[in-house]
Amino acid sequence: MKFLENLKLDKWYALVLYLGVFFIFGSLYFTIDFLEKKHLFGLGMGMVLVGLSFLIAEKTFSKIKPPNVYTGGAALISWKEIHHNFFTIILLSIGLLLICIFGFLIIRTLV
Repeated sequence: MKFLENLKLDKWYALVLYLGVFFIFGSLYFTIDFLEKKHLFGLGMGMVLVGLSFLIAEKTFSKIKPPNVYTGGAALISWKEIHHNFFTIILLSIGLLLICIFGFLIIRTLV
């Protein structure tokens, strides 16, 4: 089970990325009777692009807290924020477009 711990599934976009990869490999290697392979592949590509855009946009910031009588000595405080740039916005928009189109096509073929 060490493999599952190394996947780092603590963020939602990491889960979307791994599900997209799973959908792509599933469409290439397995035959599913009620789904078309190209629709599942397109949905997986959209999910991979959305996950990658958020993974690239995640930045770590650090700040040194000065010593204070009330809060104690100096400390290094680190946090993570999502800051999209032009490239990640393009990846995100293409990924969302693919998810919408191929998700609709999958639902339409199921109904």
